[in-house]
Amino acid sequence: MKLYIKHMVSNRCKLAVKEVLEKLEIQFSAVHLGEVNVVGNISIKQWEKLKVDLNKIGLLLTDDNKAILIEKIKNVIINSIHHTEEPLKMNFSHYLSEKLNQSYAYLANLFSEEQEITIEQFLISHKIEKVKELLTYGELNIAEISGKLNYSSAAHLSSQFKKVVGFSPSQFLKLKKIKRKPLEEIGTPPTAYLWQTPNKTFPKNKIKLFLVDSDPVYLKLLKNQFIEHKFFIVETFETGELCLENLGQNPDIIISDYYLNSIDKKAFTGLETLDKIESLNTDIPVIILSDQDEIEVAINCLHHKANDYVVKSATAFLSLQKIIGNILDNRKIKKIIKLD
Repeated sequence: MKLYIKHMVSNRCKLAVKEVLEKLEIQFSAVHLGEVNVVGNISIKQWEKLKVDLNKIGLLLTDDNKAILIEKIKNVIINSIHHTEEPLKMNFSHYLSEKLNQSYAYLANLFSEEQEITIEQFLISHKIEKVKELLTYGELNIAEISGKLNYSSAAHLSSQFKKVVGFSPSQFLKLKKIKRKPLEEIGTPPTAYLWQTPNKTFPKNKIKLFLVDSDPVYLKLLKNQFIEHKFFIVETFETGELCLENLGQNPDIIISDYYLNSIDKKAFTGLETLDKIESLNTDIPVIILSDQDEIEVAINCLHHKANDYVVKSATAFLSLQKIIGNILDNRKIKKIIKLD
């Protein structure tokens, strides 16, 4: 019999599943991304324990046919990009259709309906993340990477990379810290964003964000991530002083780098900027971003009345979404209390 498991996206996932199966003494002949070939039957007790143990490592047993097919689509894409050395010899839509023995039109419609992202968008997200990986290794040039990932040319790769990431491959390599996404976070559909989930009511008016960072490349990346969503008006500043000069625009939220003076040592630091904002207007929430993953630094920022502290990482944007969602919820609650 076959078991189908959601969120299996890497060889590490396969190893983790094997460990769980062996621990529960469930016999199997093969473990692939998204599915396991089990030898013999599984007792009810083993089945229940398997579900619990898989949940503990972020995986999910499923018997829903649509969910199974969607996981198969994802795993074909992940395998073809991240776990295969040779480029495809045919158009990807034909390859996927042959692999799953379904028409591409049916697969595409099902995927977009259930995931709120197209197969093409999911594929591009993974290709771009693979490009980041290969660029970071420095073993292949752009032309070689474009051939490896089935781009028509290096120019096509660079154009798509800039459209998705916000800057060119060469600019990407100039980032102070290059951090990539875990496979399970690539191609996350829009509904996964906290401010777009059904239990969140987003304000009718757009949220004005001030982004402050002395690194222009990271600043542009962060801005692009926010302006993908229709809810934000984004202003960017490379120094705390410029941010302070523009407080008259009444931003709803400020997201500031911790240092800010890495280029100009005489410029305000993030904490100095935070203190100034607090002295001028205590109603503006300030979130501090930093490369430093140290609890002492985070606590110090909170002592200076930062709303929250986020480490610059592959999951930083997701953390910012959650914090902004909470800020908006708290603001709504305060309004209700005032009305009462």
